[in-house]
Amino acid sequence: MARWKQIYWDGAGSFDDYGLTINEKEIGNPAKKKRRVAIPNGNGYYDYASILGEQYGERQLKYTFNIGDYATLRKDIMNTKKIKALNWLVPGTQRKLFDEAIPGYYFLAEVQDAPTFTEWKGTGTLEVVFTAYPFKISDKFEGDDVWDTFNFELDIAQNTEFNVNGPLTRTIFNQSVTRIAPEIVVTGKVQVTLNGKTVSFDAGTYTRSPINFGLGENTVQLSGTGTIYFKFRKELL
Repeated sequence: MARWKQIYWDGAGSFDDYGLTINEKEIGNPAKKKRRVAIPNGNGYYDYASILGEQYGERQLKYTFNIGDYATLRKDIMNTKKIKALNWLVPGTQRKLFDEAIPGYYFLAEVQDAPTFTEWKGTGTLEVVFTAYPFKISDKFEGDDVWDTFNFELDIAQNTEFNVNGPLTRTIFNQSVTRIAPEIVVTGKVQVTLNGKTVSFDAGTYTRSPINFGLGENTVQLSGTGTIYFKFRKELL
């Protein structure tokens, strides 16, 4: 028997661990959040996207799961499965949600609204709506060019870790649809110049820094002595 497509949530599979099959699903798309200001004493609007980058709102992922034992139609079995499913899906904050139908990416999501259960003759359907971060996030870091999982339509082979011994210029591509602030891991002491901004990094790991990759090609100037690793994932619609 062919295995059902499923979601993975909080380390468990909807079918493998809970016996839930997906009846319907709807992967919503995020809407743009426009930042426009009317031009004083003029016509039209000024769009701040050119300065701030394009902004997006949250997206919704709606899954309807089949609940119950279709061989016996026993309500006690149905209710037990429903309780287990609710206790798995609802508690907690934003976590990774993987959908087998979208390989290579995950959503950051959580259940905020109460799920809806519809019963019919000892079986039922459970509709669960996840509220998610706007973008699909790659499950691998840029630069991790594993051949077996390389997607020739969406991936690009590139280096994101460099040995620095004096001046060095490299290009890093950000294929995301949004600006990306990479985590930066440094040994030694390395100075980074990007988009007119220069920042010096001592040895350490920087989860927050003023370095941001714009969309597309980024020319990075490096100097100093040591190694530097720009650690980031692609984020797509």
